[in-house]
Amino acid sequence: MAAPAALSSIAPLEKNQQLQVAAEAISQIVEICVSRANGILDSLEVTDSSNGPVSGDDFLSGLMRQSMSLDLSDLMEDLFPAEDSQVNISGGSHVTPIDKKVAKAIARQARKLAKKDLLELAGSENIELWQQAIAFWMQQRQGHKVSLWQLQQALGMPLVEVWLGLLHSQEQYQWEGHGEFYYDAKDIWLKPARSQPKSN
Repeated sequence: MAAPAALSSIAPLEKNQQLQVAAEAISQIVEICVSRANGILDSLEVTDSSNGPVSGDDFLSGLMRQSMSLDLSDLMEDLFPAEDSQVNISGGSHVTPIDKKVAKAIARQARKLAKKDLLELAGSENIELWQQAIAFWMQQRQGHKVSLWQLQQALGMPLVEVWLGLLHSQEQYQWEGHGEFYYDAKDIWLKPARSQPKSN
């Protein structure tokens, strides 16, 4: 790929020199695009037509596809071969063709287990409790602005639970972010939206 090679070739240069090289490259790319556009525009027949320029019948032929067919037969395998042979796979695994009804039963059982696991996982979340804890603690702060990190530390909850509690809360909060685009929990501040501004 040309991009990593280009980057490594300008890496030893100073920042200003790197920017100059990049600007020159962009300038050359723009010149190529302009040249191609001019070529296309020059190929149009400009007339006094009220409908605009007239182009030939084959003007867009290279850009349009009338039909397409795709033969996937070489990629397909017989899913249920006639012989019941075992195939050894590296690592000691064995693959054995099975009856279609057995495969469907296995798939149904796997779906039931996955659904059960998801319901158990969802049942262990208590977003309403997290919302109540956050609202209670924020009320004690009497409208003062607090960082997300302070809130998380005071509640002793994992950060993901604090986030979920805040995002699903009926309470409205004003959010402020300080620092870089990818904020740290210490750089995100919030306060109740209904409170009067108070200093921290």
